[in-house]
Amino acid sequence: MNGKIYLYKDLFSTDERVLVESGSLKATIFKYSTGVEAVTIKNDKGSATVLPYMGQQVWRAEFLGHDLTMKSIYDEPEVCKDVYGESYGGFIMHCGLSAMGNPTAEDTHLPHGELPIAKYKTAYVTVGEDEKGKYIAVGGVYTHKRAFEYNYEFMPECKLYEGATVIEETVSFTNKKDMPLEYFYLCHINHRPVDGSKLYYTAKHENIVAHHEVPEGYPEARAKKTNEYLDKLDKDMSLVDTVDKNSQSYDPEIVFTCKYDCDSEGNAHTMQLLPDGYAAYVQHKTAELPFGIRWIARTDDEDALGMVLPATAEHMGYLYCKKMGYEKYLQPGETMTYHMVTGLLTPEESQKMIEKIQNI
Repeated sequence: MNGKIYLYKDLFSTDERVLVESGSLKATIFKYSTGVEAVTIKNDKGSATVLPYMGQQVWRAEFLGHDLTMKSIYDEPEVCKDVYGESYGGFIMHCGLSAMGNPTAEDTHLPHGELPIAKYKTAYVTVGEDEKGKYIAVGGVYTHKRAFEYNYEFMPECKLYEGATVIEETVSFTNKKDMPLEYFYLCHINHRPVDGSKLYYTAKHENIVAHHEVPEGYPEARAKKTNEYLDKLDKDMSLVDTVDKNSQSYDPEIVFTCKYDCDSEGNAHTMQLLPDGYAAYVQHKTAELPFGIRWIARTDDEDALGMVLPATAEHMGYLYCKKMGYEKYLQPGETMTYHMVTGLLTPEESQKMIEKIQNI
């Protein structure tokens, strides 16, 4: 039997309270000291915390004692007024739809568009069972309207199954306007890098491009180190496969464009095999999201391994994407849905996944 519980802001307080419980599945609600509302869905293996009204970001994820989320300067989410950078450091952030990526000086859109800190009016928790088993999920509906330009609904859902160590992130959006919707989408998944780990993924080294984008005016010594490392990557992309801050330089960041291969079911796979045998993991469908953007930032303030950010386009802003013909269109009344899986694999699962990746 499936059920849906709608959330209302007056339910949230600084005291964490149980909203619903079903066997090993549970949802609790609370409010951070900053005033940002949160829902944590849990099973006996771990949990994911979602910000139901602020972008439906997955703020934190933890399974089997492994904190998966990037390091940042924000211990708690802050209320954002203008851009996501006012509170950046979550595990998953949705990007798009009217534009996506870093705007150039000629672009007029916000960094990564309107979705990262979109204000949701409708949010809910569902408990149910399907062909995969019993689950608990957090979802919501964001409506983006602008006269003569946009009218769409964006509907993400973060689902956790009984006994699972991964979450399933599904996003759907519907064009409610009487003209085609031009759109771009990127799922910003920010794992924490662990030195001594190894990266495995279903993309060939020759199908990966490292972008030379060190900001102008960045401290000279740090910029020099990163540019020298970029030159090495141009000659040997396999250097990225070992996670080692001492021999690498992702300062302030390096972004890659990856073309992924997929398995017989259309799934691409990416994993960071940790020294203890567990692995951080991402799965996406290449037919839905053909660009695998890799984003790595390793500074004292931000330590992040965006192993793959599944996307419809590259990360360099609206005008660049239009020039390259990356825009997509959704006809009036149509709905598009994307599927991603991310979380932790056990040592046994990790070894099976390595074998699978190596055979693709």
